[in-house]
Amino acid sequence: MTTYEHIPVLLNEVIEYLDPKPGHNFVDATLGGGGYTKAILDKNQPDGKVLAIDLDEDAIENFKLQISNAKHPHPGPLPEGEGRAQIVQGNFSHIDKIVTHHKFDNISGIVADIGLSSYELEHRGMSFQEKQPLDMRFDQSQKADAKFILNNYDETRLRKIFEDYGEEKFSRQIARKIQESRSKNQIHYTTELYQIIQDALPKPVKHKADDSARRIFQALRIEVNHELNNLQEFLPKAFDLLNTGGRLVVVSFHSLEDRIVKQFFVKLTQGCVCPIDFPQCLCGKNPQGKILTKKLVSASQEELDHNPRSKSAKLRAIIKI
Repeated sequence: MTTYEHIPVLLNEVIEYLDPKPGHNFVDATLGGGGYTKAILDKNQPDGKVLAIDLDEDAIENFKLQISNAKHPHPGPLPEGEGRAQIVQGNFSHIDKIVTHHKFDNISGIVADIGLSSYELEHRGMSFQEKQPLDMRFDQSQKADAKFILNNYDETRLRKIFEDYGEEKFSRQIARKIQESRSKNQIHYTTELYQIIQDALPKPVKHKADDSARRIFQALRIEVNHELNNLQEFLPKAFDLLNTGGRLVVVSFHSLEDRIVKQFFVKLTQGCVCPIDFPQCLCGKNPQGKILTKKLVSASQEELDHNPRSKSAKLRAIIKI
């Protein structure tokens, strides 16, 4: 494959909150284009390491080619397991098993970017801007893709996906139109789905078809890749793996993900949960973390001008105490 570049969102902010130091070890739970990994390796040299994980085999091969082509001095020789960078294919929700298997310990920080790369957006049928097969899988070895879901899930199940993961007002009408359309012809391409969405909308809002399509495509992508379940599994495992004083930084891209991260972080900061009228604490619960981001961190105007796709990025960080 040919290499591709992906502009990492909130890169300066991620490095600021991770605070990598020489000799410290970090996990990049979602390698993507490799921007965070390379920046961390620049900061934790000469002997700090990074374990980078990605479900997408293309992302891993792309990163290895980038390093090979640029002859980057810091990660050391690849393939994985050699030098200061270990590159692993896997689901970030299995971070505990991956770290154990690769004997990667003494972890000072973990970062996860829950978004998708420009390459995935442009090549996996995740956008309705051009005609592509309805795929949406991060893991190409996975059997069920978006086409399978659209042509096999019943109307009720589709409606629930669109409501829960897309928060789409016209989920019922769109799910019904999908069922009607596939009874005549199977749905194969992004452009076909977009037309179905447009046809399903009431006349007064047809001009807003792009907005509904974005929400429907997002909902399908989340369902195909089990994104919210994976995030919920990942967060407690990642926090447990950190050294005391270690930092967990998460970049999300929509409110469903951000809500999960926010609620998890708040829970970690809570101390005693005994009823207020108890004379003394009986639960013995102490705060486990301190939130570093007092308010949600978003892209600066300078970054927005350079990378418009950073507009929806949301960063939260917590330190283990």
